[in-house]
Amino acid sequence: MSCIDRSVDDVKKLIHHAKLTNDELLPVTQTLEFTENYGEGGGKTLLFEANSELLETLKKGDRLIFRGDPEAGAVLCTKNKTYEVRDAETSNSLVLLPEFTFPDGMQAEGERSLINRRVKAIHHSYLEVRPCKPRLQKLRQMLNERPFNGDQEMEGERYCLNDLLDRVQCSEEELDQALLDVEAYHLYGFWQILDFDYRFKVVSDILNLIETNKWPLDNVPRIATIRVLSESEPRAVISQCFEYYLKPTGNITDEGDELYTLNDDKVCRLCAEVLLKPAGKFNLNDFLTIWQQSVPEGLTTNLAQLEGIALVDRSCTPEIISHFPACNLTEDIQERFAFLFETKDKWTFDEIRPYIEDLATNATPVSALLTKYARASTKDGIKYYTGRHVK
Repeated sequence: MSCIDRSVDDVKKLIHHAKLTNDELLPVTQTLEFTENYGEGGGKTLLFEANSELLETLKKGDRLIFRGDPEAGAVLCTKNKTYEVRDAETSNSLVLLPEFTFPDGMQAEGERSLINRRVKAIHHSYLEVRPCKPRLQKLRQMLNERPFNGDQEMEGERYCLNDLLDRVQCSEEELDQALLDVEAYHLYGFWQILDFDYRFKVVSDILNLIETNKWPLDNVPRIATIRVLSESEPRAVISQCFEYYLKPTGNITDEGDELYTLNDDKVCRLCAEVLLKPAGKFNLNDFLTIWQQSVPEGLTTNLAQLEGIALVDRSCTPEIISHFPACNLTEDIQERFAFLFETKDKWTFDEIRPYIEDLATNATPVSALLTKYARASTKDGIKYYTGRHVK
């Protein structure tokens, strides 16, 4: 008997066979009709699992967007979060109905009635979504295609914000933060990073102007600096570089110019990279001396400023330091750990943390990653981490 032929009496009999009573059920029964062409067009519909946060996003009318290059798969993004998307199979049949009435939309009392629902498709798989870290390697690749060196006419691809949103696997707010983290510049409608040598030149111009005018390092006028240096470099570059390497003090001059202070750690970090990038390996003691001499008078250098860009090897004599930026490492966890332990046999927690903390989540912190992908041992009271398969 097809469901369209069912009567109220038929439903009552089924209720009885199921050892239920009418009082236990709402008075509306919805029957399903499988028409001859019910599966047609079902392949055009994808089902995905929505947690409470995603459901609330949809209820508010906000968008959910799939992002990522075809070869990289896709992620699902809200305005501020990224979700990994996986195809999941289920042994249960997921029945797709154009219309359905849920219990909270039904009357609790009344005579039993029937509503016929036509089945549009049946699915045995759905998209499973899980929160994940933003995947930003693509952003770095795209921005590195054409670093800005002061020449607007130089060849190479440039990307506007929509280009980046289409291809980088992260939400809009996460992309905004990532652009700040990689020191990206909005130039002529496009997002670019500065060529390293050019960036150092611009920062040096700011530092030289401060020294020439004998401004205190914690009282640098913003408008005056940008006005002078914009005569030789694009104003957009100067103004954004100024914001990256100085911080507002909250004070203003009598002329209404905002006063800024140097971001000591960022300036020291940049000066260190200038020394380390071309050097390969550097005697640590010699480096520390030259590094301190290279920064503006009044700034103090320390190795903590080099987290994630430099590696110190204390196992050799003399001790050495080398340029080792975390931003160049793969996002694949297993490949990341394999490369780290190929580079260095033993790591302390403080040494390895800057190179894996971008992989950590609230559910899987750095300590949990080390438990899973490394082996711990203690020597002379110091805990070291090595590869799990090292003999």
